[in-house]
Amino acid sequence: MGKIGPVMDIAPTAHPARRRPRYLAPVALAAVIGAIVLVVVISPGGSGPPAHSQRSPASAARRIPPYWTVRPGDTLTKIASKTRLSIDQLESYNPRIDPYSLVPGERLLLWPHPPRPRPKPLGPRFWTVRAGQSFGSIAAKTGITLATLEQLNPRLKPSTLQPGDQVRLRR
Repeated sequence: MGKIGPVMDIAPTAHPARRRPRYLAPVALAAVIGAIVLVVVISPGGSGPPAHSQRSPASAARRIPPYWTVRPGDTLTKIASKTRLSIDQLESYNPRIDPYSLVPGERLLLWPHPPRPRPKPLGPRFWTVRAGQSFGSIAAKTGITLATLEQLNPRLKPSTLQPGDQVRLRR
């Protein structure tokens, strides 16, 4: 047997121009991901994070309704998962409920400070005079003073009230 020469690399070497795409593909992918992140993070009106990322946890919780009406089979765990609140939050918002025995139809607060109910309307704006009524009787029934009634109704004279007349009660 003869002498074996130097070991030669049998695999052909890749041309340098063919190697670039292998290195450019990850770079291009990183550039695309970076561009997507910039589009998502920067608001259209200017630079900086979008307004929704600057919200406090309380305002983020306001996307859910203020109350939850318990249905048969509901547990605090199910309600917490559906509303994205923690069980501790639900218990702190509803200190008077027993978490182990929820009653169907019971309302649970989902906000730390639920909205206040809208005020009731002030009442009718006008009073239709009936037979036998006077400014004094209308004032007594509505809780409005005689002086206020006279100021609101300068064209009506208390002595000439007729059934069917409209007495203004408020502006």
